Parts: sequence; C-alpha cells; structure tokens
Amino acid sequence: MNGQPVWLASVSRKSVITDRFNPVTRWTPDELREARLLIFDVLKGVGNRRRERLFRMNATLCLHRALTDDEVRLLPGGCTFTPVNLAGGPVEVMWESEPGGDSTRPCVKPIRQPFPGEPYDPDLWLPGDCGRCAPCRARARLDAEAVGDAR
Repeated sequence: MNGQPVWLASVSRKSVITDRFNPVTRWTPDELREARLLIFDVLKGVGNRRRERLFRMNATLCLHRALTDDEVRLLPGGCTFTPVNLAGGPVEVMWESEPGGDSTRPCVKPIRQPFPGEPYDPDLWLPGDCGRCAPCRARARLDAEAVGDAR
C-alpha cells in the first residue's frame, strides 16, 4: 500500500475431524466465499476500501486494507514509526485494487518450510524467501532498512 499502514484480517479453517489446518487450496468455492464475506464483515467501517489486496498463505486467506489518512493521524506518532520483523511474502496474490511493490509479491521459488505442529502435507508449508528473486530482494532491502533505522 505504498508505505501506508494496513488493517489485516485473515481466516483459516481446521478440519472438524482431525483438528488439523485445511489448506486454502482445498477449500470449496462456498468456503472461499464465506471466508471473504467474514473478512469484509470484520473490517466493515475501517480503512480505505479502494486500497485492498486479497492474498493467501497456505493456511490462511488474508486481506490487507490501507488505513485512511484520518486513521493514520490517530496512530501514536502518526505514520513515522519504522516497521520491524516484516512478515514474509504471500503464496498467491488473488486480487488487488492497486498494484503492490515487489515486496508484496510471492517468492518465485519459495523454500517450503514445515508447518509447525502439523504432519507433512504437500499443500501446507510456510514460505521461506529464496533470497534471489525480485520479491525476496525487495523484502530483504526493507528488512535491512528497518534494522538500520532501529539502531
């Protein structure tokens, strides 16, 4: 969102039988629609609906919505704080109302890290940045800037 702080809402699903996470790629169209409706309901009345990005990780469907300028003014220190410990990239950007920068894109060849506490599942993994593609290099630059600013 070009540096604007965002609201984040995310939804995951667990199997009622196994109590294990159900990967987003296995959700039915009805489950995806229900998750989107829930996300939009949670963020009703906040943020700028014209500045959104719907994306998925492997266990969650997520929405970033930019704060409005009035909401930013209400933040302690406005928007002068420096982000630290940036989250990794998405697995897939499903849609966005404004183009994001390289740092918001999925890694081209992610390192598939085991999902904590879950048995091996080819659809359930945490993406690790490869460090070589443009999205990974952009996230690394932001991380380096955040560390430098925090000193």
